[in-house]
Amino acid sequence: MRRQSIPDLAEVVDTHLKKVGTSSPGVRALTELLEVVHFTSLKNEEARPLQLRVALVNPDDPDPERPPAPRPYRWEIIRLKRPVPFDVASLAKLAKAADPWSSSLAVYYNQSGQFFVWGLVDQTVHFNTRLVQESESGYPPPGLFQVVANGTADLTVYREHSFVARLAQDTLLKRQNDLFWLGPVTERIDAGMQVYLDAVWRRVRHLLPRNMGTWPPFLADVWISTLCRILISIQRYRHGGALLIATSKGDVDVKYRLDYRRLPKALTNLGEQTIRNSFAREEIISDHLVQKKSSVPAKLYLEESVSENDIENYRNEITGCVRFISSLSCVDGLILAAPDLSIRGFGVEIRTKQDPKRAFLSLRPTVNSRTLIRVDPSSYGTRHRSMMRYCFAHPGSLGFVISQDGEIRAMTRVGAQLIIWENIEVLSVMEPTIRKRRGAGS
Repeated sequence: MRRQSIPDLAEVVDTHLKKVGTSSPGVRALTELLEVVHFTSLKNEEARPLQLRVALVNPDDPDPERPPAPRPYRWEIIRLKRPVPFDVASLAKLAKAADPWSSSLAVYYNQSGQFFVWGLVDQTVHFNTRLVQESESGYPPPGLFQVVANGTADLTVYREHSFVARLAQDTLLKRQNDLFWLGPVTERIDAGMQVYLDAVWRRVRHLLPRNMGTWPPFLADVWISTLCRILISIQRYRHGGALLIATSKGDVDVKYRLDYRRLPKALTNLGEQTIRNSFAREEIISDHLVQKKSSVPAKLYLEESVSENDIENYRNEITGCVRFISSLSCVDGLILAAPDLSIRGFGVEIRTKQDPKRAFLSLRPTVNSRTLIRVDPSSYGTRHRSMMRYCFAHPGSLGFVISQDGEIRAMTRVGAQLIIWENIEVLSVMEPTIRKRRGAGS
């Protein structure tokens, strides 16, 4: 397989910009910009690689789609009194003051094609919390696109809320594996998700006399995003970790046993209150406001208000559960979860010794011989190999392994093969058509 580099990433970005009908500075200029970010990511600050976010924004027209009444938390660009040269030395200094979680650097080029830093973007935290699925609202960041240095020689390019491409060292990734809605991984998580849907249904069946209607996809999205949040939270520790979802208790040595069921309970409570709130709100609107009645029954108003407050409380509870579970990965060994995401223990050691005879890397969520690449399990680290052994020996189990460099891999047995997926879509990135339907609005 040919090693890919910055010019390859620049070509993908150039093609994407033209495809969406936006002018591109050209492959040569994009290569220059991306190379500076790339070489800056090779620098270290107190033995840690520098991380930064750069947005290509025209200073003469920085906000062409500004809403007429933006919300208070929408971003602004604070101009520097003097532009700063866009080079590795300058970026290495500015990156310390522009944490990519909270801020980004506004960059553009002059008539000579030279890039410069002209401002800093604030309120970036809201885009990031939405990206890691901790909130549902957030304005798209400014500029033609943004490039994020996630780690050493690891660049990801976004346009608004959409993923464009990622160059991880010498591997160019043009799409992410959305495993949670299609393919074997979806089949593995289905049992736990169904337990959750059934629990919510029992709570609200008097409101939904026939069936759950259109609610299952929404509730499934909440459940999946919670699983993704656990993986993202483990990833952010940058020490590596693993999560095993299994029904079998064999072939594992659980050093720290526990029975933590708070997360599935909180998810059920959130689902129930979300549906209750929706019904109360719809009744208020259709039966009272639309008909221009002079008042709303106190009981109905109270139900809508209380459920709205409960939704916020249960969301906060879920955030606490996610952080608690992910922190268990800081101990050597994996986290053991039941299919419903209750936690059975941590510091878990896998005792299975037999390596799978046939292991494959899948380039797509579904398993197809044309998109499978055979891999040698011995080329992976200890954490990966032990998870491969367990998942192959226990069909139906699902393993997630997070490397120290942040890569998240999923694996499970399909037939007589151990299948591995990389470049998993755990961040909340959307295509433009979806974003328009669910975006922040004005």
